[in-house]
Amino acid sequence: MTRNKILEASAHEIELNGLTQFRVKRVAFEANISVALLYSYFDDREDLIAAAVVHRFRQVLVGLAEIFTTPLRSVETTDDLRGALEIMIADAQLPLRTDARVLRIESMSFASHNPAASLGIAAAKSEASDLIMESVQPLVEKGLLARGMSGVAFARIWYALFFGQIAVEGEHALAINDDDWLMALHVIADSMVRSDQPAAMR
Repeated sequence: MTRNKILEASAHEIELNGLTQFRVKRVAFEANISVALLYSYFDDREDLIAAAVVHRFRQVLVGLAEIFTTPLRSVETTDDLRGALEIMIADAQLPLRTDARVLRIESMSFASHNPAASLGIAAAKSEASDLIMESVQPLVEKGLLARGMSGVAFARIWYALFFGQIAVEGEHALAINDDDWLMALHVIADSMVRSDQPAAMR
């Protein structure tokens, strides 16, 4: 419980002041503990920062995985799956999701220079991946995916769309208006679900 309080306070300190202005005394004050007690949980300032980055990364990644998988949990038919994909597409457009994606990218950038953070982030990715595949595997078992679409391919495509989509502002070669982007997502979603029409009608 105390460790979690320290990690929350540390993550908050990073969000407010960045890594260069990170102060252990402010963290201890916010967690309502002494600096000495804080250091009984962490080796040094760098260890604390790495643990805080992993802590927040895990919260974001597993939290997004929960949002991603929730609509899939009650899917029984192809119509249910189409409805679940509509919910996922709409939810992925929320500005809050973009903020979470940016934090994820920043965490991964930090971890590339810190072995302890790198290991923690790898463990969080594995946890989120397992959670996603637990929700996708029943779709395969019920035969709801389009022919040739494996469960892993389905999960990876939606993982990329849901976790990787970042709002790109300004005029450039990849600029796209919201309506066109949403239409493209709906086309992709429809193509991934098994068609219940006879082959002659497709």
